[in-house]
Amino acid sequence: MAAESNPKPINVAICIDASVYSRYRAILRHLCVGLSDLVAGIRIVTSAKEAEALNLGPVQAVIHRELRWPFRRQRAAEVVATLSAKPPTLIHAMSAGSYGIAEHLARTFDLDIVYQITAFVDVRALSESNFTGIRHAICASEPLREACLTQGRIAESDVSLVRPGVVCAKEPTCFRVDGRAPTLLATASFDSESGVENLLHALASIKNKSHPLLAFLLGEGPEEAELRQLARRLGLGSSVVFAQPEGDVLQAMVGADIFAIPAAEKSISARSTQAMAQGMAVVAVEGGASDAYIADETAVVARASTAPDLSAAIERLLIDRAFAQQIARGAIRHMKERHTMSAMADQTADIYRQLALRRTTIALPNPDRT
Repeated sequence: MAAESNPKPINVAICIDASVYSRYRAILRHLCVGLSDLVAGIRIVTSAKEAEALNLGPVQAVIHRELRWPFRRQRAAEVVATLSAKPPTLIHAMSAGSYGIAEHLARTFDLDIVYQITAFVDVRALSESNFTGIRHAICASEPLREACLTQGRIAESDVSLVRPGVVCAKEPTCFRVDGRAPTLLATASFDSESGVENLLHALASIKNKSHPLLAFLLGEGPEEAELRQLARRLGLGSSVVFAQPEGDVLQAMVGADIFAIPAAEKSISARSTQAMAQGMAVVAVEGGASDAYIADETAVVARASTAPDLSAAIERLLIDRAFAQQIARGAIRHMKERHTMSAMADQTADIYRQLALRRTTIALPNPDRT
């Protein structure tokens, strides 16, 4: 039986929930820009009004009302109606929070789904999915890929590794100004699992050893008030600054020396990836979702999220600034080799094309005509 020998132009609907937009914003922007030259059209389907900033040429933001009970079905129908004028040919779900609407759209339009895996919660959501159509998982790191293969209930041939792409600095930005007090930046959320409490105890220990250090904690969360009180009790009022992460955090990174990730990450964050690419000296904790933290090559890696381990890791950088610049240089090199924007876009577009080809039946010669 003959059918089209060439797949249709790819018009992808990328579903994004508000939480992944906040955590992955810069990378999403790079992905959309890169894909805009490789596919026919991109629509960003999201309830995050801030995503309107992604509107660019073939990229169109489709902002919908939050899909909450008891209006979930009605609002999902509104999204379908909006897309129906020019139905997509593929659905790309960026995180667990968007899998529901993505699967609804895929069933409605009879399409395949690409599931983006940037967090361990995405792996769990994929394992619980009952979607029966063609699906493919794109994992942002090797640990997430391994978790997907062991827990995600998906064939190895349907799992790809595509690392997030970022803009890289030419040289390290850390410890470049002699005589200036070093600065530390952390963007972890203010909750019980982020490690910020242990980081404050580590900073107190460092201060007691007379190491000058000014820390900026750019975060938000339910335990902000308790953490502020703890900082005052530890005598850190003049050396620790709490602030809301408004605007582009990349600007704050340019003037800081150390980027601290005080707990093993459960997800890939644009901020920690950018910190490495911008030449900050990174302190991370062993394990977690990322595979970019290579001990003493791209980061100082603490064995655990404890105050003594974090304190020791930060002190290494304060004492040996040449070493700090060395690992920052290694981080930039690593990012340039494995986290380019062009590779991220090219690999993602290739996966789109492969899925399109799977839906295409190649025309064969008709033996009755010979």
